[in-house]
Amino acid sequence: MSFEHCPGLCWMPVRTKPRQEKKLKEYCAAHGIECYLPLLRKLHHYGKRTMEFMLPMFPGYVFCLLSEDVFRTIVLSNAVLYKINIDDKSEVTLLKELAAIRAFEELILNEDIVVKPELVAGKAVEISTGPFKGITGIIEYRKNKTIITVNVEILGQSASVEVDADSLEPVEN
Repeated sequence: MSFEHCPGLCWMPVRTKPRQEKKLKEYCAAHGIECYLPLLRKLHHYGKRTMEFMLPMFPGYVFCLLSEDVFRTIVLSNAVLYKINIDDKSEVTLLKELAAIRAFEELILNEDIVVKPELVAGKAVEISTGPFKGITGIIEYRKNKTIITVNVEILGQSASVEVDADSLEPVEN
């Protein structure tokens, strides 16, 4: 899946009813509507058994390529509350952030990703080496570990991954 601007359509976050993200994703797939639901792998332990679940990275949100007609179609799924309208400039930012989140999701088997509701103020950096090369984010220190946070500003949430401090370069404003 590539995140590109399409004439007449716009990538937008769609707010779903509680626990309806996967239902909306399936509905979109059945109707040929392009959407993206970032997922996190969660492990739950039940006695001696361990179960693996794939849960939404941003609970309550699915990112869809929409026009007004397409939005009216997905409302019929009975899983949608509303869409967050964004302008062309915000869509460009969202597309970059979705690409970064997609990179995180693809590496989920090797790296731990943590979703945070808000960012702590910090220094802007870009990752210069490794699988996250080129991704910019906000740096946060915890227990001598450096955590890079890529912020999805539209939702006021972020995704984080631990990265070696050697892999970071400050971003010049």
